[in-house]
Amino acid sequence: MTNERLLELKKKNKKSRSKFVVKESKFSARVKSRWRFPRGKHSKVRQMHKGRPTLVSAGFRSPRAVRGLHSSGLEFATVNNVKELMTLNPEKQGALISKIGNKKKLDLLKLALEKKIAVLNVKNVADAIKKIEDSFSARKKLKEEKTKVKGKKEEDKKKRAEEKKKKEEGEKQSKEEKVTPSGDSLNKDQEEVKKQKKDVEKTIIKKQ
Repeated sequence: MTNERLLELKKKNKKSRSKFVVKESKFSARVKSRWRFPRGKHSKVRQMHKGRPTLVSAGFRSPRAVRGLHSSGLEFATVNNVKELMTLNPEKQGALISKIGNKKKLDLLKLALEKKIAVLNVKNVADAIKKIEDSFSARKKLKEEKTKVKGKKEEDKKKRAEEKKKKEEGEKQSKEEKVTPSGDSLNKDQEEVKKQKKDVEKTIIKKQ
């Protein structure tokens, strides 16, 4: 049998294969959803009674030649960076991009598209690239808007501070004017004092 036929058989087997779990995992939260062989003396699962969960037995596995392969027939190869992606053989291996940031992921997807390497955990590489680029541009736009708003706020703050300063200076000046009399009023007072002195001197002279 060719690999294509084996892959079809694997696909068919996978559809008909039931999930092997411990019977009690469906009823008790303490029991994990995993497979353990039933060892009970009167276990209905071990005795393969009808209506009970399926017991693991021969015939459920995939053909040896295609075991552990992707449905496309490619081998899984985990990729973390550009260097690891470059070592892959596009005819036999498919990239499985690990959990990395969008910036690095974008570089890997672009390179995979350029080198025609299949990315097994991304349905459409071109769409994924577009989606990441759109998110980057939206984030950049939002950042620019935030900086604009921040700049405007700072300008308004400076304006308000200047206005407050001017107001305080004006109030201070008006207070000083009230406390200290003007030059004209001082001159008038001095003239009156001089006049009074003269009058006093005249009266003294007359008395003599």
